[in-house]
Amino acid sequence: MKKFMTMLFVAGMATGAFATGTEKSVEIIHSDAAKVTVAMTEAPSSTVIVKIMDEENRLVLRDRINKSEAFAKRYDLNALPKGTYSVEVLDNSGVLRTTTFQNYVSEKPSVYSRVSLMEDNKFRLLVSNLAAQDFTVSIYDGDKLIHSEKVSDVQGLHKIYNIEKPNAAISFRVTTEGGFDKYLSAL
Repeated sequence: MKKFMTMLFVAGMATGAFATGTEKSVEIIHSDAAKVTVAMTEAPSSTVIVKIMDEENRLVLRDRINKSEAFAKRYDLNALPKGTYSVEVLDNSGVLRTTTFQNYVSEKPSVYSRVSLMEDNKFRLLVSNLAAQDFTVSIYDGDKLIHSEKVSDVQGLHKIYNIEKPNAAISFRVTTEGGFDKYLSAL
């Protein structure tokens, strides 16, 4: 039993030592939306190859690095189309590290809005303004602007509009100074 435990201990130490070797000496840092840095914290034992591939596993970039000391190299991928890319770092012993990233920042909307028809000619407008920016509500009867109001320093709006005798379909437009612009209809 003691011999078995000793063998397990030695096997565990060997596995732990092997696993922490090259894996931790390579870092892939996704610093900006379209910038990636590959860093070797120890001197590489052979030529290092960096491959960047797109979603369909097509090679976008291949870089051969011959260094005898630790290094860091930054890749600017702004010219590439928006998508998911993978970075693979290898040497003579095989793949050292792989990671996947997107070269764009997906922004969550800061304004949510909805309009509903309550009864004849009465419309409920709900606006949730998470960024607490000033926003403008415009109401159109077909193509004709019939009402516009600026709402300041609020996080939202819940208002019922009574529109007498509309000639065409009523639509609402919510715009913010931050660039949000959305047309809404109760249909």
